[in-house]
Amino acid sequence: MIKIGFIGCGGISHMHLVHLKETKEAKIVSAIEPNEENFKKFEENYGEKIKKYTDEKEMIEKEKLDGVVICSPHTFHLNQIKIALEKGCDVLVEKPAVISYDEAVEVRKVMEKTGKKVVVGYQRHYMPVFNEGRKIIKENFGNLIFLSGFLSQYWHEPFKTADIQRGWRLNPEYSGKGQLTDSGSHFVALIFFLTDLTPAKVASFVDFRGEKVDINSAFIIKFKEGAIGNFSVLGYDPFWRENLLIWDDKNNLLSVSLSENSYVQFKGEKERKILKGIEIDIKNPAEDFVKVIKDKKQPHTSWEIIEKVALVSDMVYKSHFENKIVGEF
Repeated sequence: MIKIGFIGCGGISHMHLVHLKETKEAKIVSAIEPNEENFKKFEENYGEKIKKYTDEKEMIEKEKLDGVVICSPHTFHLNQIKIALEKGCDVLVEKPAVISYDEAVEVRKVMEKTGKKVVVGYQRHYMPVFNEGRKIIKENFGNLIFLSGFLSQYWHEPFKTADIQRGWRLNPEYSGKGQLTDSGSHFVALIFFLTDLTPAKVASFVDFRGEKVDINSAFIIKFKEGAIGNFSVLGYDPFWRENLLIWDDKNNLLSVSLSENSYVQFKGEKERKILKGIEIDIKNPAEDFVKVIKDKKQPHTSWEIIEKVALVSDMVYKSHFENKIVGEF
């Protein structure tokens, strides 16, 4: 039985808690959570006593943990990931894993030094429809030439009107950036999960809607491999929706989405083929995390994808503030 400690016991932590319980291979023994109500709800949901700590190093050392799950505000992730890795623990961290490309590189270097690994909580990457889309691109598509897509949701107002416990996402001291790196990072990560593309140049416009972090963003990416794409991440929507379309040089089209049917349409075919999805042997980030610890496997989402996501967010901000097209930096 592997021993797990949590850092942060707020909303998203309960999903990982439930999935870890389902594996029947992990025991949650400890947690760090400054809000007593959050901690009590977490402990009740787990159904067993959990030892509470205030210091990451002390918790890891005293409990002899095998892994750490990090569900804290975004700007805390880097230091907490490094502490866990350097203390001999593998890590499951909520998205965004880090808030800048420099931070992503720093984590990679610590992983290389320690031999430990980081799983990031991108649930889409375990879902059948996206794994089928990934397989189709790899096996049936030619060179990718164009991408287009968006993610939009009712994001700004709930955090603007929330108490400080939830409203921290609008404070860059805790969030780093806004909707682009929060929910939007699911969408950006999907681009690089489905394809082997690499961002090279970005042009962007960002609307902060009077806040200190981005709420709506529109950006164009030129990829090293030759493809181009236009994308949007919005914090205004009656509900939530997303779509990503990918074209290749053979006149094939893949459209993937969680808010509507995903499909592929090959050249010469009049009808769209609705994707039914393919099951993989890992169902969620927590299960992946357990297998990383027990079986010494690589995470389902490579760290290279995390670096690309961080690079895009940096480039979007840099392009907007410097009012120019930016390349790698």
